[in-house]
Amino acid sequence: MAPLEPDRPLLPWERTLQWWAFLLVMLCSLHGQWLVNGHDLYEFLRHGSDPLGYYQWLPATFITHDHFHMPWAHELENGHSLSLFTLGVAVLQLPFFLLGHWAAWSFGYPMDGFSAPYGVFIMLGCSIYAGLGGVVAFKLARRFSDTMSALLAVVVLIAGTNLFRYMVHEPTMSHLFSFLLIGTYAWCGLRVLDGPRPGHVFLLVFSALLIVLIRQTNVFILLFPLLVAGSREGMVGFFRNLCAHPRPLALAVVLGLVPWVLQMVYWHAITGSAITYTYGAKDERFEWDKMVPGLVLFSVRNGWLVYTPLMIVVLVMLVRRAWQGVRPARTILFHTVVCLVFYSAWWCWWLGSSYGHRGFVDLYALLVIPLAWCMAWVRRGSLVRRTVATVVLVVLVHLNLELVQRYDWWWSGLDWNWRLLFEQVGEIALLK
Repeated sequence: MAPLEPDRPLLPWERTLQWWAFLLVMLCSLHGQWLVNGHDLYEFLRHGSDPLGYYQWLPATFITHDHFHMPWAHELENGHSLSLFTLGVAVLQLPFFLLGHWAAWSFGYPMDGFSAPYGVFIMLGCSIYAGLGGVVAFKLARRFSDTMSALLAVVVLIAGTNLFRYMVHEPTMSHLFSFLLIGTYAWCGLRVLDGPRPGHVFLLVFSALLIVLIRQTNVFILLFPLLVAGSREGMVGFFRNLCAHPRPLALAVVLGLVPWVLQMVYWHAITGSAITYTYGAKDERFEWDKMVPGLVLFSVRNGWLVYTPLMIVVLVMLVRRAWQGVRPARTILFHTVVCLVFYSAWWCWWLGSSYGHRGFVDLYALLVIPLAWCMAWVRRGSLVRRTVATVVLVVLVHLNLELVQRYDWWWSGLDWNWRLLFEQVGEIALLK
C-alpha cells in the first residue's frame, strides 16, 4: 500500500466555507432542539433515562454534593446508588452548566441544576458540539475527497441519517459527544502521521481518554491512526511524531486522566473497587455465544440499515474501496465490523429506545469518508446518474426526517412490527 499522502492545505474560500458550515449546523441544531424541547425547559434535563445518567454528575458535584444517591442510579445492597454512566459527557457539558448556574443566580431562577437557564445553556453547548462535529467530519471527508463532495457528504450525513435525532431530539445522549470526539481523534491522528504538531498531539491524547471514558466499547477506535499508517515504519513514525512535543503530550495526559481519577474515586467510594463494571450490577452483559448481527442491521426493532438505508450505499462503497486498497477504507471497515460484533453480542442488542440503532452514530465521522466517495462518484457521472441520485437522496432525507419526528420509544418493543412501520412509511409517502 502506498504511503499516506499529507493533507492539502485549506484555501481561503475553503476556510470560510468550513466556518459557515459550522455556524449553519450549530444554528439548525439549536433551533431544532428549541422546537422539540423548548416548551418545557424544566423537564429537558430531568427526563429519567440515559441523558439524566450522564448529566446528573454536575448537579451532584456543584449543588447537592451527594454522589451516593444520584437520581438515575442503581440501588446496591450496601444502601448506595451506583451510576451506570461515567462522567465523561459531564466533562464536556461542564462549561455550559456553569454558565447556566450563573444565569440562574443572576435572574432569580432555582439553582438546582434543572431550571430553565441550565436547559438553555446545555442546548447551546450541544449545538456548538454539533457544529464542531460537522466541521471535523468535513475535514476528514475532504482529506480523501474533493471539497464539494465532502461538504455534500456532511449535509447528507446530518439530514439523511439518525445522527439528526441525536443532534436535535436527544442531544444529551452520549452519541453526539462521541461523534465529535472520534472525529477529532481520527483527524488529529492523521495530522500526527503527517508530522509532529503540538496542538494535534494534545487533542489526540485528550480526546482518546475521553472517548474511552464515555463509552468503553469505543476503545478499539484508538487503533485508527496505527491501522491507517499501514506499516511498521508508519507506526514508528506516528509514535515518533507523538513524542516530539513532550509538553502538550504530558499536559493532555494529566488533564485527560483527571476525570478518570475522579471516576475511580467514585467507584471506590460506592463499591470498594477502583475499577467497576457498572452494568454488571444489573447483570447486563455480553453474550458472545448468542450474537445477532443480522438483527442489529435489519430488525424492525431499531435495525441500523432499516432506519438509515443511506448507509447501505455507503457500506457498498466502503467494501469496494477496501477491496481496492484505497486509504483508509480497510481501517473504517474494520471499525464498523468491530462495532457490529460488539453490539450484536450485547444482551440488549436493540439498545432500548434507539432510533436506527444509535450505537453506530459514534462512527459517523469516519463513515462520512465513504459517503464523500459516493458524492464524488455521483458528481462525476452522467446527467442521468446525477438526476437519479438526487431524487433518491431527497426521498431518503425526507423519509429520515419524518421518521425521526414520528419516532416513539415503543417502536423498540416487541409489539412493533413491519406492518406498523410500513403504515408510517405509507403515510409519509402520501404526505399525511
